[in-house]
Amino acid sequence: MYYQYSSDPYIGYNHFIDDFSHDVNTVDRQAPTFPPPQQFAQQIPQTFFSIVLPSNQIRASMCQCLGRWGLLGLRFQTPFGRDIWFFPTEIRQNSVSGYTWQNGRSQRARYNYSQIRNFICT
Repeated sequence: MYYQYSSDPYIGYNHFIDDFSHDVNTVDRQAPTFPPPQQFAQQIPQTFFSIVLPSNQIRASMCQCLGRWGLLGLRFQTPFGRDIWFFPTEIRQNSVSGYTWQNGRSQRARYNYSQIRNFICT
């Protein structure tokens, strides 16, 4: 018994790819359209700079801050500093994705919870 070869063995597969390609563009729609607040910088408690929160508390505070700016404290120095503005858009079990504010514009970023020291929402 022989089966005829088909160049498209998965019926409907191309439709799936078309749907997926539209989903890829949703990342841009999640980008913040406004800068982080300037007045919030004077209201940051001093404990923010010294306390290291456990991953589950960081994740919980990020979940409450989806789509809003917050201040992210990193454990290590980066080219942009240890404390940066962060706009979370996707919360995962071991990491968070979103946007940072650098040089007057937003940039896509992802951090593992092991890299994060603290987070406070505006």
